[in-house]
Amino acid sequence: MPVTELNHYLLVAKNLEKTKKFYQQVLGLKLAGERPDFGFPGYWLKAGGNICVHLASQAPNRIRDQFLLKKHRKGANGSGTVDHIAFLAKKPEEVRRRIQKHKIEMHYRSFPESRLFQIFLKDPDDVTIELNFYGEKVDARKWRGGGAASSVVITPSGKKRPNVTYLR
Repeated sequence: MPVTELNHYLLVAKNLEKTKKFYQQVLGLKLAGERPDFGFPGYWLKAGGNICVHLASQAPNRIRDQFLLKKHRKGANGSGTVDHIAFLAKKPEEVRRRIQKHKIEMHYRSFPESRLFQIFLKDPDDVTIELNFYGEKVDARKWRGGGAASSVVITPSGKKRPNVTYLR
């Protein structure tokens, strides 16, 4: 099979600097250094040693639109047909504190029998981010006081509200 792995995904950001700051400060990605001059502003970010997120500005740009085969009109919202983007992650408590520090709403759920814990949040461009903590047996009841495979929302003010109970 010619396709062997995912290399990266590109987000066209309404506010390039705000989106870069989110991925660096909230998710802990690192700036990957200089990127080639593609004729439009952007950044490459990495997790571990691998570049996985490319960012480009939504500001009108003929070169970007020509090569990305799509016009990104100013004020466009959401991620189109992309539902979410998932990352592998470690240290769920540390990640939770970082998300809360930046006052970002999150949803989470735990599947202790499968040793899977997940956190869901939105980036500044309304793209859903899924963080998967494999091998982690997190007791979500400590985070919210409820059942093991249920989801909860933590609002930016730190208030918790039940969301949806996921069936196993």
